[in-house]
Amino acid sequence: MKVGVMSDSHGNFEALEKALNEMGQVDVIIHLGDYVEDALHLRTLTNIPIHILKGNLDFYAKEGSMDLETILGGFRFFACHGHKYGVKGDLNRLYHAGMERNAQVILFGHTHQAFIEDDGQTVIMNPGSVGAARMGDPESYGIITIENGEIDARILPVWSYNR
Repeated sequence: MKVGVMSDSHGNFEALEKALNEMGQVDVIIHLGDYVEDALHLRTLTNIPIHILKGNLDFYAKEGSMDLETILGGFRFFACHGHKYGVKGDLNRLYHAGMERNAQVILFGHTHQAFIEDDGQTVIMNPGSVGAARMGDPESYGIITIENGEIDARILPVWSYNR
């Protein structure tokens, strides 16, 4: 199973579409918020399932949810935008929320900075911003491959996108 992870697209359809194309064949996409409209646009471009989460800028969005708990490829996922868990300060509240849900994969966005940590028990990933990178980071997205009971999580830059 291959999971595409995007966050913080902020209306940048060009980068969003480039990331979708560069992901190749994925089984599901999780869009971690900011903007719900962008995730809805993804649904017009592909037939694969897209989980849509609300970010801090999606307050009035009718579609999407604040968090996601699901099982993909036999692993329990907890995903959210991250603003409700104070991820710009530290990851403690987010980590504990994931542990309360027995998550093996915790996904978040909001900071616009890519982050990945795998301690052998839990993978925590922020794919960075697919459409509005900050602090010199490239626009990026995540790919999680689940095969033979193993997780391989990577963050990839949107190579062919130029501002």
